[in-house]
Amino acid sequence: MANIRPALLCAALFSAAFSTGMPTYAAEHVVATHLEPLHHVILENKYVTVMRVLIQPGQSTLFHEQHLDYVNTHIEGSTVKIEYPDKPANNTEMKSGNVKFGAHQGKSETDKVTNTGNNVNHQVAFEINIPGPQHFGGATRPASDAFQPVLDKPTVKGWKVTLKPGESTGEYVQHGPGVRVFFTEGRILLADHAHPNRVKELWVHAGDAFLTSPGKVDITAASDQNIVFNDYELL
Repeated sequence: MANIRPALLCAALFSAAFSTGMPTYAAEHVVATHLEPLHHVILENKYVTVMRVLIQPGQSTLFHEQHLDYVNTHIEGSTVKIEYPDKPANNTEMKSGNVKFGAHQGKSETDKVTNTGNNVNHQVAFEINIPGPQHFGGATRPASDAFQPVLDKPTVKGWKVTLKPGESTGEYVQHGPGVRVFFTEGRILLADHAHPNRVKELWVHAGDAFLTSPGKVDITAASDQNIVFNDYELL
């Protein structure tokens, strides 16, 4: 009997561990989001850390912990399985063009993402490094059909901008730092307000991201197709 009791005890503990139906991830390492191997840091300043996320079909990220407000732009979406260490997994879809905001200041979250689709899952995400809001000023955009609000949170606002060939945003003032993420490829013209009548030409690709600074902004689509991007500004 003395030899049987430890075995029975082990069996009971094993059974109890799985009786809740919850997954166990004790052996899996958790990393910070910006240290997760599929989250590639492409831009960074004191305000934001911008990452490109590329997940091949069937590939999974590591468990990664998010503790900062987080904005995720889905360039090319897919179906995904999102697993958590403390709650059931969620099978869902990241839809191309969508924006997801994670309010993680003061309430961190850990998850792991598996691409269950047939194409590469491509995201451009950024963490807001400084708890906010920072009160940079009112973030507004021209009252134009070209600008459609996609995000309005205490720390950041965002707009989807669609410019037809030859169309301009018109001049507006950006008050806080921000991030600009493109969905399409083409040529754009950026007014150089430090030099009257001078413009900078830039060729952008789907998934390109840029840090933006306070100041006057005027962007023109200079290709034969629409230019589409998301414009984010910190508050």
